[in-house]
Amino acid sequence: MDSNSSTLQSAKYRLLHFETSHKDLRVIIPLRRDETNMNIYNPFTINEMGRISTNSSYKHPTIMKIKINFILSAKAKRKEIMKLESSKTSTKLDFAEEDQTPASSFWQSHLASPSTSAPFDAPFFSATHGIVQTHPSLSGSIPRPVPLTSNSLGSGSSSPNKAALTAGSGYLNSRGSLPSSARYPSLAASNTVVSPNPRSPFRHLDFSTSATAELRRNPALSAPDECARACREGEPPRICYYHFTLEYYTVLGAACQVCTPNATNTVWSHCQCVLADGVERGILTANRMIPGPSIQVCENDKVVIDVENHMEGMEVTIHWHGIWQRGSQYYDGVPFVTQCPIQQGNTFRYQWTGNAGTHFWHAHTGLQKLDGLYGSIVVRQPPSRDPNSHLYDFDLTTHIMLISDWLHEDAAERYPGRLAVNTGQDPESLLINGKGQFRDPNTGFMTNTPLEIFTITPGRRYRFRMINAFASVCPAQVTIEGHNLMVIATDGEPVHPVEVNTIISFSGLGECGIRRAQQLGVLRYARGPYQPASQPPTYDVGLPQGVVMNPLDAQCNRQRNDAICVSQLKSAQEIDRGILSEKPDVKIFLPFRFYVYRPEELFQPNTYNRFLVAPTGDHVISLIDEISYLSAPAPLTSQYNEINPEQFCNGDNRPADCGPNCMCTHKIDIPLNAVVEVVLVDEVQQPNLSHPFHLHGYGFSVVGIGRSPDMTVKKINLKHALDLDRRGLLNRQYNLPPTKDTIAVPNNGYVVLRFRADNPGFWLFHCHFLFHIVIGMNLILQVGTNADLPPVPPGFPTCGDHTPPIPIN
Repeated sequence: MDSNSSTLQSAKYRLLHFETSHKDLRVIIPLRRDETNMNIYNPFTINEMGRISTNSSYKHPTIMKIKINFILSAKAKRKEIMKLESSKTSTKLDFAEEDQTPASSFWQSHLASPSTSAPFDAPFFSATHGIVQTHPSLSGSIPRPVPLTSNSLGSGSSSPNKAALTAGSGYLNSRGSLPSSARYPSLAASNTVVSPNPRSPFRHLDFSTSATAELRRNPALSAPDECARACREGEPPRICYYHFTLEYYTVLGAACQVCTPNATNTVWSHCQCVLADGVERGILTANRMIPGPSIQVCENDKVVIDVENHMEGMEVTIHWHGIWQRGSQYYDGVPFVTQCPIQQGNTFRYQWTGNAGTHFWHAHTGLQKLDGLYGSIVVRQPPSRDPNSHLYDFDLTTHIMLISDWLHEDAAERYPGRLAVNTGQDPESLLINGKGQFRDPNTGFMTNTPLEIFTITPGRRYRFRMINAFASVCPAQVTIEGHNLMVIATDGEPVHPVEVNTIISFSGLGECGIRRAQQLGVLRYARGPYQPASQPPTYDVGLPQGVVMNPLDAQCNRQRNDAICVSQLKSAQEIDRGILSEKPDVKIFLPFRFYVYRPEELFQPNTYNRFLVAPTGDHVISLIDEISYLSAPAPLTSQYNEINPEQFCNGDNRPADCGPNCMCTHKIDIPLNAVVEVVLVDEVQQPNLSHPFHLHGYGFSVVGIGRSPDMTVKKINLKHALDLDRRGLLNRQYNLPPTKDTIAVPNNGYVVLRFRADNPGFWLFHCHFLFHIVIGMNLILQVGTNADLPPVPPGFPTCGDHTPPIPIN
């Protein structure tokens, strides 16, 4: 028995639980001890349920949030640290578990030295984890990999344990050794771009592909594995190149006959078999992977992604969620706002430099994201720039949890929706990093597909980055049995640590029906058994909450012992003082709701209004300030002068003939450098339905969130919100408000956010529930004028209407 495993004897049974329901999402991870091998494993579970039930056998589940960064510390005794980052709804949170031992934990004492409770076996650790970032004071070092003899293709000959990467994909092998920063020569000039190491053992093997061909032609480019590295102060930036090939594909297609994956046989990284939850269906993929390629770079790296569209008869754009696109406004990836959609057979080159944090990319056209077009983005920074870096020892490429909802049919089958069979937009299943298992609720049959495995070593503290890519599910709750959680960041922005037991997050849909799906993954200790020795657990557990982060009741205007609202978090970074001034330069109230069509109104001859069939059977469209967004015929950033001005409107400039379902390109003009306050008001007022709003191009400060303090106001609307604001009753706090790019508006409540409009451009602001986007819950904030934008890139694609005069002979 080694020293690492011997320290686990006092470990207790732990439970981490995710589950979705009409009120929450829980993920269950029981941490169970193997008495024979003295190792610990965690089956990681995501459940979707229609209602909450209890089971007394599990007494202390803890609760998490959607799009999350968390730190997991595999301590020798009872101590674990978790850092959770939530996306998805695009919400990202970092938190750390409370130490259960008498000794001071590192996050409590703010020590700059990592744990020394177990010796650090660097070669073994790298081989099992895929190391990227370590604490600068970590005892021991990661040695420079032994140079390998390169063959004619530029790939090194090595042992079979090295990471094999899909060409141009950036896909990272959870058991492969990743290059450390030591193998890259340091350059004196900080503005010099580092050239890739031509003898890298991780060079792609097939130079016939578009990705490797581009890397071969341009030696200044760095491959994905070279960019997924430890970030050091003063290191010159790289140009990181990726190539996404988008195509129709199939779950459990013929490629799976080559790789033969199953629950005990993991898939090697070159395998083009997409497993999902083991139910065959048609999908959309980038590089024949779900999730798609992971982009992992350092702050100030330039990222170049060629997106090649091979999807027959389908157009696409890719949005880089959370990337602010300063100086690269043309590459935000919004159709008919920043670019024309990429047509079948075409390739579009995105180029940007990312702001630090955990983000993700996804298709921003139609419902393609729900069919598989999404992936992770991590922009790391040197530990010296992260005020919470002392809380973890390792930030690994393999410790990304991308959680997504999953249908067993094309998403288009749910839009506009059905009235009899498979009504609504609820998913059948959930995936963790594209993996999972599905139990048929009618027959009890369960698929035999592999689960996702995360590897850790006892005695070390790990940063996990969890991203929520949900498109159609409920709020999420996360708990860890017997542990407190320390929230240390939100949406990639650090905050002062806050201890909670439960974190709740929202992704948009409130009514999830009665379906139930359970999903597992495995948290594996290095040198432990590869598969859990016992049978996978089943769960029917209640949800004890304790101290709740982001409570559902949204009572955020007072200090509470049982809850902490997002608006009560304190930013760990300096805030623009102008944002904290009493009066902003611009104040915008944005009420939003649904408009319900009468059938005789909707289905009139020669009228073709879009609609969504809600689970209730109502036919609805979305409205913001009484306007349903309609796309322009051409991108505003590059072809603004070609668009008819009558295409645009807003709440102060609605067309005279606009009815209750007013449709136009909703655009609000904002002066450059103005301090802007936006008040979102939920007039939908549907129980358990909280809309997550995402702003492109910015992070914003959350200065207020809540419901009406006037008990006589049962349902808030714009009139009530204006009156509350006039009376000073809209809750605001200016003491270091947290920065986010997505915020959930509580049902029958409001959110107050502020930002300085210093990034010129046309920025989409929208609900992040996919089916609400396609029926108009969007608008555009135009910051500055076209003269404030960088020049249109040479050869930038154009599009628009083609209605020439009809010749009459």
